[in-house]
Amino acid sequence: MNENGVQIHIIGAGGIGSNLIALLLPSLRNGIVSEQLGGITFHLHDADIVEEKNLVHQRFSDANIGVAKVDALVQQFDLIHPSVRVIGHSINLRTAEPLGNADIVIVAVDRPEPRRIVHSLENVEWYDLRCGLDSCLVITHETHSDDIERLTPTHKPASCQPDGVIESGNIQFGSALAGTFGANIVLRSLMNRISSNSNIPGPICFSMNLGMIPVFMQSKNTIPFKQQPTKRLTEQWSKNEDKQLLEQAERGLTLERVASHHQRSPGAIWHRLLKITGIRKPLDSEVGE
Repeated sequence: MNENGVQIHIIGAGGIGSNLIALLLPSLRNGIVSEQLGGITFHLHDADIVEEKNLVHQRFSDANIGVAKVDALVQQFDLIHPSVRVIGHSINLRTAEPLGNADIVIVAVDRPEPRRIVHSLENVEWYDLRCGLDSCLVITHETHSDDIERLTPTHKPASCQPDGVIESGNIQFGSALAGTFGANIVLRSLMNRISSNSNIPGPICFSMNLGMIPVFMQSKNTIPFKQQPTKRLTEQWSKNEDKQLLEQAERGLTLERVASHHQRSPGAIWHRLLKITGIRKPLDSEVGE
């Protein structure tokens, strides 16, 4: 721990980051945890400004429109207790240099570059929070390197809200779920620094509809990863399969049952659903999930 207390860096102040902050900071307002740790400083990194479309799933208000996201969160939560500070950095992470004093790092942007910067940190506790539709994925410093690489492909920035859902009102809450997981992880980590007996959740993939999803092949899953028959592992998806997959998801079939039907892994089913529902549609600018 730093001599100036615990330094926590959060990369991304969008759907995941703003929900995490809005849940975690009020839990620290009485100072019981922060005072025992010599203070806690949150560093928020995000260059985006608040837009009206953000208000439906991110923790901002009409008064914040046009304001930098980090500044809006600083205004709301800085000095919620004298021993808790929130500092905004209106930048997008390009190098590891701004994280030099970090004890804990949360990356919550849907871009592979900052994720890989965080993944490369040594002797730092880090958590990579992701979301899609009603689900979230948590990768940690304890995740096997093979899983980290496999689950961090190169892609263009994407939003946590599929194309068209804001206009239709069909908002997805995977970002709120990821923010909740993140807030719980950080608080458990802080408590562990005080008493050393708090259980910090490990890598996990969870869907509100499907439950636990075993996407990790090398890391420990909450439930075992069962590889499906390999004869279809590398086959391309057909339009008919995509149609069936959407119908099965709408019917609420379990992930394992759908995977068995298609003779593919549960992880492949989950990723395909994200792709065909538009969650990975490229955007022109950087996006904080």
